[in-house]
Amino acid sequence: MATDAEVEAIESGLQTQINTITDTSPFPNMIFVNSKSDFPAAVSGVITLAANVTYFITTTVDLTGDRLVGSQNTTIIGGSSENCFLISTGLSSSTALLSSAWSIPMRNISITHGTALNLDATGNANQAIDWFGVNFTNCASVGLIKSYNNFIMTDCALLSSANMTFDGTISTVGFDQCLFTGIAGQTTLNFPSTLTISRRIRVIYSSFVAFGGATAIFVDPAVTFTAGAESYILITVNFSGGATYTGGLTYTSNTALFQNCKGITNTASIGLMSFSNNATENPIVTQGVFEKIEGTTVASSINQKFSHTNNRLTYTGGITKEFVVTASVSANSVSTQAANITIRIAKNGTTIADSESQATTSQAGRNENFFCQTIATLVPNDFIEMFIANNTTVNNLLATELNLIVRAAE
Repeated sequence: MATDAEVEAIESGLQTQINTITDTSPFPNMIFVNSKSDFPAAVSGVITLAANVTYFITTTVDLTGDRLVGSQNTTIIGGSSENCFLISTGLSSSTALLSSAWSIPMRNISITHGTALNLDATGNANQAIDWFGVNFTNCASVGLIKSYNNFIMTDCALLSSANMTFDGTISTVGFDQCLFTGIAGQTTLNFPSTLTISRRIRVIYSSFVAFGGATAIFVDPAVTFTAGAESYILITVNFSGGATYTGGLTYTSNTALFQNCKGITNTASIGLMSFSNNATENPIVTQGVFEKIEGTTVASSINQKFSHTNNRLTYTGGITKEFVVTASVSANSVSTQAANITIRIAKNGTTIADSESQATTSQAGRNENFFCQTIATLVPNDFIEMFIANNTTVNNLLATELNLIVRAAE
């Protein structure tokens, strides 16, 4: 803990530095950093960066055992992440090189240290992280990002680095066109059970290399996704290296939306239910009136985004979509009297006229085969069922075989 005198020295040094820049620099509030001495003086090993000041790193800058603490709206940029590095020889590997409780924009810079970050905006509302061209190289623990409104990385990389951990409450965690090469036995991106995501986790157009028992992305099943279904998004992401690519929540979770990814199983909006040799008859009360087909259906093991109860598939995805629904049914009239039988697909208990299929039985015990299909728009919690009607009599009907598939039209 810095003494009052040390705090006064920091404040005085920062103000002197800002005044000098304002008086002499063509770029007010920008400091070009060629060496550690261009930063404010360290106090007890801490270099406190000025608020509303941009630090432009021009080369590899060694903090020689000290660490950086950002202030409100501190910005760190460099000429290129290929040759502009922040390191700190002598700083404990378990101590974060960069800490902040505020928004901290960064561009075109690389960080190399055992623990790179400790960013915790708890208590400071509406803070955000927006990074472009930022690399973490040889960081055993990239570190903590906690309780920021949004976290966005674009054209960035974790190179031989792992354990980037998100915690607290974050609206969106997003990665776009990023490269992740992890560390054997470690987790590259970690989303623990204590995390709340109010919008989404989104990784797009990116690549992960996970090898030697590593995990590319771990999302604990207990993470709270306030927005619900399909809030964990992987789109056009390539996974390689042969280790674990998605730990915790996987494609089978209703929270997941994985599309066009390589190396993992992509999610699908598809449901199937069926029965065979069914013996439960449909009591017909009124001629020509459709009744839900009776019988115990079984759901397919590959169903995704659909829950199942008897003769009902309920859409549990988070996005309104058009679906192709197809069904085949074998049924008879359970009577010596011929009957004209009609089947229809139903949405939310209402039959769909354009799905209708008819056949006439010729004798008791003989099944007639039906096939029908339709296209239906489903919003979350809409459900699909199969209905049947006897257009000739009020004799019971028996559907012995049923197979119904609902799949997204995408």
